[in-house]
Amino acid sequence: MTLYVTDLDGTLLRSDTTISEYTVNTLNRLIDEGVMFTYATARSYVSASPLVKKLNLRCPAVIFNGVFVVDPKTGEHLIENIYSKECQSLARDFFVRESIAPLVYSNIDGKERVSYLESRVEEVANYVNSRKNDKRLRPVTSYDELFDGDIFYFTVIDPQNVELLDSVFTLENGFARNVQRDTYDDMIWYEIYDKNASKANAVLQVRDLINADKLVCFGDNFNDISMVKEADIGVAVENACEELKALSDVITNSNNDDDGVAKYIDRQQEI
Repeated sequence: MTLYVTDLDGTLLRSDTTISEYTVNTLNRLIDEGVMFTYATARSYVSASPLVKKLNLRCPAVIFNGVFVVDPKTGEHLIENIYSKECQSLARDFFVRESIAPLVYSNIDGKERVSYLESRVEEVANYVNSRKNDKRLRPVTSYDELFDGDIFYFTVIDPQNVELLDSVFTLENGFARNVQRDTYDDMIWYEIYDKNASKANAVLQVRDLINADKLVCFGDNFNDISMVKEADIGVAVENACEELKALSDVITNSNNDDDGVAKYIDRQQEI
């Protein structure tokens, strides 16, 4: 059986972050017919699940660029690819020393939180303002508070010195990172996670969980490259970046605003 895995933003989601009725109806029909379909996103479950709520997803999903594999209905963590305590300490010491104020994603008292320095909220204003009702948001007043809990992800928005960050957040030091321009606000996001976390690794974990024997992955941006390369068939939607297109086996005839993913999967079932 084939497992189909799609990125969300810029791939399955339209430019307004919605899914068309055609895509909803087509994918739900295919899922009911036995097609195995899910998503892999940089988003959290809290952010992703409302966007795909019309889809009758049954296969585990991938969130936070592969940090977690989750139940698509409940968000329960099925697999975790998270930092060691040593990595958390190394990152904390670096951020404090260089006076960098990232978004810090952590579990505190059993709840997922996103902490940021209130005194430097302007550095993450777009993120915070677009999520005003997000109960995870946790403004803090000190670096000590910023690094509370079990940390699993950092994001630096519009970093001033990418080379400096790259000198610390290396595979040798236990980290993986993704740098790309945001699909919606044109800012650069520097995202940092455990070296064992990637969309590629996580979708392989999903494949093994459900005993699929073939993997087809769809993407549009840099953080999709690892899973598109790992897939048996890597598919770039028409609007994908040139770097992803160059590595893909297939480029769809339609883009994310024209149901590229659903149309491709539907055609494959007719072959």
